[in-house]
Amino acid sequence: MINVVKNTMKGGTAMLYLIGGIGALVVGLIAGYVQQNRQVNHRLSHAHTQAQTIATDNQQQVAAAVQQIRQKIEAEVADHQADVEQEIDEQIAENELRQDRIDFQAKSLQSFANRLDKTKQNLDRSQAELQDLQNTIATDQARADQLQQERERVVHEKSGLAPEQAEQVVLQTTRTTLQQDYEMTVRDEHEEHQFTAPKTARQLMVDAIQAGPVDVPRAHIDRNVIIPDEGMRNKIVGKNEQRLRLLETLIGVDLIFNPESPETLIISTNDPLRREIARGVVNELITAKQVNPGVIEQLVRSTERQVLERLRTTGEETCASLHLGWVHPDLMKLVGRLQYRTSYGQNVLQHSVEVAELCGMMATELGANVRLAKRAGLLHDIGKAVDREVNGTHVELGVQIAQTYGEDEAVVDAIAASHGDVDSEATIAVLVRVADSMSGARPGARSESVEEYLNRLKGLERIANSHPAVKDSYAIQAGRELRMMVDPATINDQQTNQLAEQVCEQIESELTYPGKIKVTAIRRSNAVQYVGGKPQARKKHAS
Repeated sequence: MINVVKNTMKGGTAMLYLIGGIGALVVGLIAGYVQQNRQVNHRLSHAHTQAQTIATDNQQQVAAAVQQIRQKIEAEVADHQADVEQEIDEQIAENELRQDRIDFQAKSLQSFANRLDKTKQNLDRSQAELQDLQNTIATDQARADQLQQERERVVHEKSGLAPEQAEQVVLQTTRTTLQQDYEMTVRDEHEEHQFTAPKTARQLMVDAIQAGPVDVPRAHIDRNVIIPDEGMRNKIVGKNEQRLRLLETLIGVDLIFNPESPETLIISTNDPLRREIARGVVNELITAKQVNPGVIEQLVRSTERQVLERLRTTGEETCASLHLGWVHPDLMKLVGRLQYRTSYGQNVLQHSVEVAELCGMMATELGANVRLAKRAGLLHDIGKAVDREVNGTHVELGVQIAQTYGEDEAVVDAIAASHGDVDSEATIAVLVRVADSMSGARPGARSESVEEYLNRLKGLERIANSHPAVKDSYAIQAGRELRMMVDPATINDQQTNQLAEQVCEQIESELTYPGKIKVTAIRRSNAVQYVGGKPQARKKHAS
């Protein structure tokens, strides 16, 4: 029993503990709920406050945006209203301008209508006058026909000739009169042209010279190379002159140092291209750091290429500057070769260009073919480009070259007649001869070396002194005049004139000279007599 009670008491205690735990749990739940509800209410209150704040801000932003939109709309409305007003003003101004134009056109139309009315009145008046004039002409024509018939009848009665015979007589008389007038007119014009031809020709040449080529200083072709440094000379000459002999072999020239001027290297050759190649190679060797047979051979090849390229470029530039049209490339190279050729100190290329320009100027004045005249002038000495390499005169070679490259017959004829070898009266040929003379004879165009100058003077005096009647002779005016003092006891005046002619022929056949040479033979004899005997010789007094 006790155990049962004990067990019962133990069971009641456990129940109390259970009930107490449940109560504590309920109390905790209630307290937690209250706390959570309090937090929720706090959050709700805070959220409500934030919502009110956001709503207030939104209202302010909306109000500001509305205000901005309202101001923008008002500004756009004002601008649009201003544009509309400006457009309306412009339309009003344009309408006023149009109205003014319409008024002006109306006035113009009214004035034009008035002029038309006046013109119509004048036209009607002119038609009436024309009708009267036609009637008058018809009356006069009928009267003229009647008088012509009356004239023919009277002529037939007086002359006894038929109308056909009378017509032939009148025609023959008229033809004879016209022929006489024509012959007189032609004769008068021919005489006038003959009288004015020299003056016209001189004026034409003067105009061509003035409007033609501009005189420039002549570019003399260098035949010497100055090597002032002795070490450089030794480097180029080499041991036992091996390098100098190699240069002579490769280029085909003679290289000689002037004994009187050791720094001067003379290039001796008749080929102008080889002379130019040698001059270029020596100048390159002067600046070369190393000189050996390989360098020399390379420089010779490169200089040859440069010179040939320079020939082509020079020919192309020359033909282009003269506007000659198409020219064969090989022919342009030959034109470039003339740059290294001289005649009496005058560069042949510059001379040919001058002749071409002078021919062009004169051909323009004469109405001839200008391009053909320039072409003939440029190529008239083209044979001088190869006359040192091929046998024949430069005229013959020039003709062959022009024919080979298909030049015009007028050009070939001008080349053949340029130095009087062939007589030609063609216009182009005559222009080339005249231009060639003007280019070569103008002052300063040609010159000669001192040695040639002295030889020419000595040759003139030698020819004069070879005649027994000449006591003394003098070559003056730089060889342009030869004066001979003849013995008056040996020849008379007529023989003196013959002597001058003989000396002229001898000079022309034996010497080469530029321009003209004047030969003057002076024969003077003095007869001196005294009246009253010869004067007595004065005695010498001893001092």
